Amino acid sequence: MRIACLYVPAFPLAAWVRAEPELRNEAVVVVQRSDPRSPVLAASRAAWRWGVAPGMRLSHAQSLCSKLHVRPLANPVLESARAALIDTAASFSPAIEPAEEGTVYLSLAGLIGSQYGSEAEFATKLAARSERLGLPARVAIARTKTAAQLAALRSEGVTVLAPEEETDFLASVPVAALRPSAELLATLTRWGIHTIGQLARLPIDGIATRLGPEGLALVRRARGEDPIPLQPRPCPLVFEESMQFDYTIDNLEPLTFVLRAMLERLTVRLEARGCVCAGLQLSWHSPGIGWDERTSSLAYPNNEPKALLAALRLQLEQHPPSAPVDAIRLCATPEVLRPAQLELFRPNGPAPAALAATLAQLAALCGNERVGAPAVPHSHRLDAEHLVPFGSSTAATMPPSSPPPSALPPLGLRRFRPPVAVEVFYERERPDFIRGAGLGGRVVSWAGPWRVHTEWWCPVPYRRDYYDVQLSDGGLYRLFREATSGEWFVDGVYD
Repeated sequence: MRIACLYVPAFPLAAWVRAEPELRNEAVVVVQRSDPRSPVLAASRAAWRWGVAPGMRLSHAQSLCSKLHVRPLANPVLESARAALIDTAASFSPAIEPAEEGTVYLSLAGLIGSQYGSEAEFATKLAARSERLGLPARVAIARTKTAAQLAALRSEGVTVLAPEEETDFLASVPVAALRPSAELLATLTRWGIHTIGQLARLPIDGIATRLGPEGLALVRRARGEDPIPLQPRPCPLVFEESMQFDYTIDNLEPLTFVLRAMLERLTVRLEARGCVCAGLQLSWHSPGIGWDERTSSLAYPNNEPKALLAALRLQLEQHPPSAPVDAIRLCATPEVLRPAQLELFRPNGPAPAALAATLAQLAALCGNERVGAPAVPHSHRLDAEHLVPFGSSTAATMPPSSPPPSALPPLGLRRFRPPVAVEVFYERERPDFIRGAGLGGRVVSWAGPWRVHTEWWCPVPYRRDYYDVQLSDGGLYRLFREATSGEWFVDGVYD
C-alpha cells in the first residue's frame, strides 16, 4: 500500500499566518507563553533574517528585532488550522490518520488510476488544495509512513519515492530525523552511527539487548518497517473557526471585519468537503460575563461570504453584544450539496450553487420571509398568497385546465398591492360613478356581484362582494366592497 504524508513546516507559525495573512512577510515568532524567558518555538523567514531562531529566549529575540510580532502557542487559531488540515486530507482520501502537529497520513488505495492519473498528480493537487486553505504544505508519497514523513521533512514541494528509491533516499538522512531520545542519540554518535543508512546496516541480533526496545524500534524504522500501520480515523463534518484577541472589541465594524475573514476560511473548508453552509452559530466571550451565542438561520444554503456576512451583521444589529468581546467562535452547519437532475426537453436552469447564492443575497436584502416560491394556500380568499422555500416539494402547482372556447382573447388581471381605496356612487343599487387616486369615471358597464364569504370562524370574517366594471376612461377594473365596513377598493386592472 502506498501512503502520502501531508506535512506543514512550522505549523504553529503557519496557523497564525492563516488567521492573519498580513503577517506573511513580517517578523513573527511563536512562544509557549508571553514570558521574556519563554523559548521561541517557531520563527518566520523575516525573523530569521534578523538573527532570531527557535530555541533562544523571547527577550533575546526582541532585542534583535524591535518590530517582532509575538504570538502564543495555546490559541484557538491552532485548533482551527488543525481542522483545516484534516479537511484537506479528507477531501482526497477516505482513509486518513492525523499524526503529530502539522502532519496527516493518507492512504492511496484505490485512488490512483480511478480518480487520479498518477501519484505525482495526486500529490500536486493535494499540495494545491492545502495552499488554498491557507496552509502551505509539503507532500511525499512512499511505501511506509516513516519513509513518507522523512521525505516530506527533507524535501520541498512534492516528492514521490518509488519502492526501489526509498533505501538510497533515506541512506543519507541523519539519525536525528527519526527523533530518538537524547541518550540513545548520544550512544549512536559514540558508535559512529550518524545516518539512517548506517543504522539500517546494524545486525538486528543483539540490538534489543544493547539498545533496548527503543533501539530495536529505531532500527526497524530505519529499514522501512512501520511499528504501527496506517490507522484510519473518522473525520466528522465539523466546521468551526475560533479566535482570541489580546484586546477587547466594543464596536460592530471591527467585529464585522474579523468575521469576514473567518467566513472566508469556513467557506473554503466547506467547499473542500463538498458541503454548503445551512446555518451559522456565532458565540463570543466577554470578560466578567462569559459566553453568549446567536444563531443565524439562512433562507438557502450557500457558500457566499458576502451573503453569510449580511445575515450575521443583521443578527448582530438586532441583538448586539452587551459588553466588549475578547474571543469569538463561528460554527457552520454543513449540508451536502446534491447534484440536480437536468431534463431533456427543458432549457437548463442555473447551477445549484449559483442559484443558492443568488437567493441568499436576495434574502439578505429583503428578509427571509420575502423570498421563496409561490404556492397555492388552502384558502377561499381571492387575494391569498403564500411562499415556501425555493425548490421545496410543498410548492403547489396548479393542475392544467382548459378554458371554455371563446372568440375573445383571455384577459390578465394585474392586481394592486395593496388595493386602492376608491369612492363609489350608486344609482338604483348599482355602481354609477367611481372616483379615486389615479383613476375615475362613469361606469359604462358592469357585472356582479360575486360574493365571497369565508373564515366565518375568525374574529373578523372574510366577506366581500366583487364587481367587474368598465369606466368611461376605457379602463376595465375589478372592484370589491368590504361587507363589514362598507368600504370600496380597486383590486386590479385587466390588461
